[in-house]
Amino acid sequence: EGYILPETYTDVNSGVTFDVWLKRNFDLYSERIAPLKDKITARSLNLHEAFTLASIVQKESSVPEEQKKIAQVFELRLQKNISLGADPTFMYAAKLKGVEANPNIDSPYNTRIYKGLPPTPIGTFELTALEAVADPAPTDFLFFVAGDDGVIYYSHTEEEHQADIQSHCQELCN
Repeated sequence: EGYILPETYTDVNSGVTFDVWLKRNFDLYSERIAPLKDKITARSLNLHEAFTLASIVQKESSVPEEQKKIAQVFELRLQKNISLGADPTFMYAAKLKGVEANPNIDSPYNTRIYKGLPPTPIGTFELTALEAVADPAPTDFLFFVAGDDGVIYYSHTEEEHQADIQSHCQELCN
């Protein structure tokens, strides 16, 4: 997961052999990520780490402006050795184990309880998510929560974050 571009899915049923389809996919990846490689390296990430982070960013939001802010939050949390706390990672872990999603599931994919990035991407991502990882927003937020109203609320401290959860996230956060 995370290494197949969504826009290549349309080729699967077009009579193209798997080998040709896979080569086309990786050629397209190489072409699309070439302009981002230096920026990714400058952020002290290798491509696998960038793909893994982009997959998490994509699961958090598909809106490019939000992806940049979310990527910034995750980058800062990684730099400060704080767990990412990304809900999509424990959901992915549960899917792998075939169990109900639980924030306490014991899995290296669960960034609620394990620091750093999970072992692999947790899904596919659009190029905008990888661009966000390569060039995150110039902010210094440490937290965010998606409110019940569809708005993402960003904060600097745990106290602000908890207040945002109380004020804006009664249904989605349960």
